[in-house]
Amino acid sequence: MADSPKFFSRLEGVFGRTFLLYLGLTYFGLKGIVLTMTQSVMLPYMQNMRASGTIFQLATMVSMIPWSMKGWVGVLSDCVPLGTYHKRGYLLLSSVVGIFGLGVLTWADTEDYSVWSIAVLFCLINTMLSTFDLLCEGKYSELMREKSAGPEVLTLVWSCVQMGALCGALVIGAFVDRQGPKPILAACIPLVALAVWRTWAGDLPEAPARTWRSLRTKMASEPRLFILATAMAAGSLLVAVSAALLDERTRSVVSLTVAGVLIWYSFLALPVTLAKANLYMFLVQVAYVNVTGPLAYFYTGSAGCIENAPHFSYSYYLAVSNVVGSLGAALGAVLFQYMQSWQFRTAFVVTTLIQIVATFFDVMIIERWNIDVGLTDQATYLFGDAACQSIAAMMALMPMALLTARLCPRGAEATVFAILAGFQNFGSAISTIFGVQLAAAFGVVASKDGPCNFEHLSSLVILSHCISPLLCLPLTWCLVPAAAIQDQEAFQAYSPAPSFCSPANSPASSPGNSPRLSVQNLESDDEAEYCLMNDDGVMNRLMSEDVPMPWSGANAGR
Repeated sequence: MADSPKFFSRLEGVFGRTFLLYLGLTYFGLKGIVLTMTQSVMLPYMQNMRASGTIFQLATMVSMIPWSMKGWVGVLSDCVPLGTYHKRGYLLLSSVVGIFGLGVLTWADTEDYSVWSIAVLFCLINTMLSTFDLLCEGKYSELMREKSAGPEVLTLVWSCVQMGALCGALVIGAFVDRQGPKPILAACIPLVALAVWRTWAGDLPEAPARTWRSLRTKMASEPRLFILATAMAAGSLLVAVSAALLDERTRSVVSLTVAGVLIWYSFLALPVTLAKANLYMFLVQVAYVNVTGPLAYFYTGSAGCIENAPHFSYSYYLAVSNVVGSLGAALGAVLFQYMQSWQFRTAFVVTTLIQIVATFFDVMIIERWNIDVGLTDQATYLFGDAACQSIAAMMALMPMALLTARLCPRGAEATVFAILAGFQNFGSAISTIFGVQLAAAFGVVASKDGPCNFEHLSSLVILSHCISPLLCLPLTWCLVPAAAIQDQEAFQAYSPAPSFCSPANSPASSPGNSPRLSVQNLESDDEAEYCLMNDDGVMNRLMSEDVPMPWSGANAGR
């Protein structure tokens, strides 16, 4: 963003000033500040409740499950309006849910609550945050497609997220050790209230809801998308329940079964190019196995847990490291602008290798090699896990987000973007289940004050963060399109079949994977007015002024 005035003027020309400010509120305020603070305070909450490292990890996964259910919210927002508009009602309803969760966690006496009750309250907050994230993603993806906009909005969005995370980390550093987690959660409420106000004011642009007749037509045009989104929501809930109630072996079987069914059906519901890219991004998330529970307890555990360890305070582990991580991730977002000539395949391979190298710093600290060479735990952790890992993660995340946006079908941006993003978040949930299973297999035991066993923690980290991600590299050439990040024309061929009465299959799409709507299978002549299929199989928009096409142009996907 060397030429900032031109950068912002280009964005304003595409998205408008009001929506840009709304994006800033959503990504800087909610996904940046609020998400960072609510995620961070789960560690002291769980440790104060004497939860083990693996229970903390599973509770965190349960709290984040709404991010895997975004597809279902996308389906509902596309097809079932709450009030006058499709999106606004869901944003306001999710805000009520989120404020309830924040209120209980802030002011209620939670000493008598179970670990899983606390996890559910955090889950309510994430329901709000994921809904705002999803519906803004759908809107800017739609506008990117309509106006052939470049990836500048992704740089803006993720820079806002990381700068918001930086501010959230500063608040955590100031209060968490002295005041505990509750004042931090209370500080989130004004931002949520501001988001409610601006949502009510209509800062997210959308046309009024369609008639129920047009909605029924839309649902009939792509039934498999709705089935996939519903299955994703049901499967995510099933995995969350299994994490809370079932033993390690059974929850792993449930997770693998659900994942297998969802992947299989995604190849039926989505065009082949899109389904392959989705599978790759899902596998990448699974392969970077989540072992944050044991690692967090290793870094913050007391002398009663492990004597020769960093013993980081919450301020350092949750705040100082997050500050460096946010700056590193913001740098990664900026560096993404210089990757535009790269192929998506190259970007994924390079960032995977950087993440693997960054993992070496965790191993150094666990084995205490850094002490042997005169490096402090604080410096080693900041340079490795906090900085390098954050840069690499952001440089990997942004190509994923852009590839998802490029492949989203016209007319169903919110739904399909949510399904693909939900798959990636579901992959993270599966990696959490596997991480708990692997930690048990390696005999790793963690608790705040003991007993603890970190004898094989370094082996666990190497397997989870080095060997497993390397196994995904060959799949890059099998599943990711051979297109440059900046090459929009390539996606005219790679783009999947647009949905919901917009143009039909592209040459690269698999025939039959996305059932198209034709005049013959509409229920009535009135519904036939909405969609006409010509001899080339292209859905033509009716140009009559008295029969508007709400899913086309500025109203696509709304």
